[in-house]
Amino acid sequence: MGSIWFDPEVLGDSLSETAGYKSGLALSIEEMCDHLVGTGYSDLLRASETQVVRLRSEDYDDLFYKLLYRIGYTKEEYNGDITGIGLFHKYRGTDLEQIHAGVQELFIEIWPKLIETAVKSGTKALDPTPFIRAAHIKYGFKGAELALERVQVIDEGMRLSPNSGLRYTEWSSVEALEALFKGGSGDVEVGEFIDQRFVNYLIANHDRLSDMHWRKFEELTAEYFYQQGFSVELGPGSNDDGVDVRVWKINQDEGVEPPHMIIQCKRQKAKIEKVIVKGLHADMQHLNAEYGLIVTTSELSPGAKETIIARGYSINEVDGAGLKEWLKALEKPGSGIVRV
Repeated sequence: MGSIWFDPEVLGDSLSETAGYKSGLALSIEEMCDHLVGTGYSDLLRASETQVVRLRSEDYDDLFYKLLYRIGYTKEEYNGDITGIGLFHKYRGTDLEQIHAGVQELFIEIWPKLIETAVKSGTKALDPTPFIRAAHIKYGFKGAELALERVQVIDEGMRLSPNSGLRYTEWSSVEALEALFKGGSGDVEVGEFIDQRFVNYLIANHDRLSDMHWRKFEELTAEYFYQQGFSVELGPGSNDDGVDVRVWKINQDEGVEPPHMIIQCKRQKAKIEKVIVKGLHADMQHLNAEYGLIVTTSELSPGAKETIIARGYSINEVDGAGLKEWLKALEKPGSGIVRV
């Protein structure tokens, strides 16, 4: 493989632009360096801002795939296998080795014809159905499965490759990652309250939940209950009388009937004291809410927990561990981190 020479600032600009195109997230040089710590590329990228650097093309791809993984665009770090060699090793010595070899022969025979058909029709889309059908006819259900797996390897490689214009989601805009931590843009392209790109990032970097902007933390909370099928109202963010999120059952009349639940969001490192619990209970009584919920990146203090038990408050807590479970529930097929 050949090498690529990058003039000062070019490597960083190239990575930022291409990763931003694929993932929909715009990253600064410092953000990319921070996410590449421990990979062997962080210092190189920082140095490339002031001096010429040389990278083998396969190392550039490896750097790119590591970055996509660390910002939450892929669930696992992509190994760059677009040729299907991994499948060869997967099935070698197994009962499916001969079927896999036969499916590969069909691939070599049929795939060039499918490409030719796509080119003649002037479309970028290639229909793999004839290949999968041929594998099914000759090798049955298992043959079709292996053919589909081969197609998925190609599809993944093309959509993740820094040299391809294909991607999993056709974002209409690129969102700055710093907005997750500093606030700002309220535009949501995939999602209702918080953009799925931020959710994908947090799934891979849940240790940064406590660094989120307080408004994004409220949006994440509202998004979770919305995705769970509730009717949700996100408070204005200020002058909200201590209630950040109101939740109604789907058959309740939002804004008219008392909320099923009211939520206080506390993105902080200090433990939640009992004064917060008492305040939330007072809001529950005022709004006739059935339940109260404190969502925090920390945890309730012993005094706060004792207050809930001793007074019989209908208040629950979601802490850091619970938030990680929320993030798992918010994985959305086709938006970045989960593929179907």
